[in-house]
Amino acid sequence: MMAHRTTLFVALFGAALTQACSDSGGDIAAPDPTPAPVAIVALSGDVDPHIAEFGAAIGDVNNKNEPGRHASGRREINWDGVPAQFTNTSDFAPDFFKGRGAVYGGATGLRVSDNHFADINPTYAAEFVPFSEAKLFAPIGTTKLEVTFRIPASDTVAAVRSFGAVVVDVDKANTSRLQAYDRDDRLIADVPVPVRADPDEYSLVGVTFEEPIIARVVLTLGEVPIGAGVDDVSNGGGGDVVVLDDFLYSEPQPLP
Repeated sequence: MMAHRTTLFVALFGAALTQACSDSGGDIAAPDPTPAPVAIVALSGDVDPHIAEFGAAIGDVNNKNEPGRHASGRREINWDGVPAQFTNTSDFAPDFFKGRGAVYGGATGLRVSDNHFADINPTYAAEFVPFSEAKLFAPIGTTKLEVTFRIPASDTVAAVRSFGAVVVDVDKANTSRLQAYDRDDRLIADVPVPVRADPDEYSLVGVTFEEPIIARVVLTLGEVPIGAGVDDVSNGGGGDVVVLDDFLYSEPQPLP
């Protein structure tokens, strides 16, 4: 109910402002109001059925690696198809998944792991359990990861209507979040990732708009990045260490 009230407020505010400008002679154009999400997902525990629901809601067909623009559907990334030469190294190519319309940035390195990042820190072996076996993903040297969008298999800049992620091992509230920005770099959504619900490790966070206006997503993962000697707070460390698994997003569409 709160989400509906927020959307209605934005719509009415924009209409009232436009009317006021018109009544004054039309010399001042009304600023474009910040759009409100039509749906926000933020839950933890048994997220498996909710991932299927979210995927169906944002696009009933998974377009996988099909190149080019599609009018509808969604894309998914679960990291498990990343080949061995790009696994357990810190130089994963940021545009590896451009064929699915996603490009990564904001990190000094990116790492896909098939051993729970235990080669970096042995304590992670029992700490990070993949949602979809057997691989996980994390930025190196920072807690932030940026995702921008392209028409799949091209360099054409794009935007999406929806974006969601499975976040692994969130132990502290308000330390992990999903932030969405539009083409003008306005913050249009800021959603905290809920704390894990034991015994499950996973949280699902996602946001959906009426139109494809999400040009950039920034994911903040806990308080400290993965690293040698950097233990998670649940294992006696000084901060929350958080990693990623599956991504789901609506079919990228070209920016107008």
